[in-house]
Amino acid sequence: MPSLDEFITLTSPIALQGAIGLAVFFVAVMLIFSDWRLALLAYAGLQVLSGILLSQLLPPEWALLQWIVGGLVGVMWFLAARRSDTMQRRQMGIPWWQPQWRFNPSTLMRLALVLVLMVAFTVQRPLLPIPKLPTDLARFATFLALAGLAGLGLGDRPLRWGLSLSMWILATSFAIHALQVDAPTVGLLSGLQLLLGFAISYLMIADSARFWPRPEEH
Repeated sequence: MPSLDEFITLTSPIALQGAIGLAVFFVAVMLIFSDWRLALLAYAGLQVLSGILLSQLLPPEWALLQWIVGGLVGVMWFLAARRSDTMQRRQMGIPWWQPQWRFNPSTLMRLALVLVLMVAFTVQRPLLPIPKLPTDLARFATFLALAGLAGLGLGDRPLRWGLSLSMWILATSFAIHALQVDAPTVGLLSGLQLLLGFAISYLMIADSARFWPRPEEH
């Protein structure tokens, strides 16, 4: 099994070359589809990709923290989403194995807006002038910021809000770490990401309360 340094050395060139393409794919899955399982799988992929790219700015051990924190947040959201999904299926009489993918006008609207974002980014190739940040990473951070903004506009559930805000935190991480790399800064951004994870988990549970059985129903 390769060490962390060997893994980063091996994957960094691949991640840098396909950063935008992979980010577009993960963001499209997170923002278009309504199934929380697909959204969290794409979130995990984006966190892994971001951790590899952050190794260009941080020591590998600190870049690994991005995977650990992202994994913890993903577990929080998975447990909250599964509980909400279980209660909803129980109330509506839907078996656990039956997929609940909904291809409706709302999905078409999200698909159209995400496609517009992708085409505009491909044609215009916007780039925020972030000091000391390499061009490839600056373009990646710019895309995350724009995608997060679009996701907030499309958000109608706490999970999508959390996914969108997490992209803003990632974009901010690239900008900040290009200027300053120290333990307090890394810890602050990681703590902010964990705080977001807790807040969105609570909102997901609260949002699913409408599916909980009422006392009079027992």
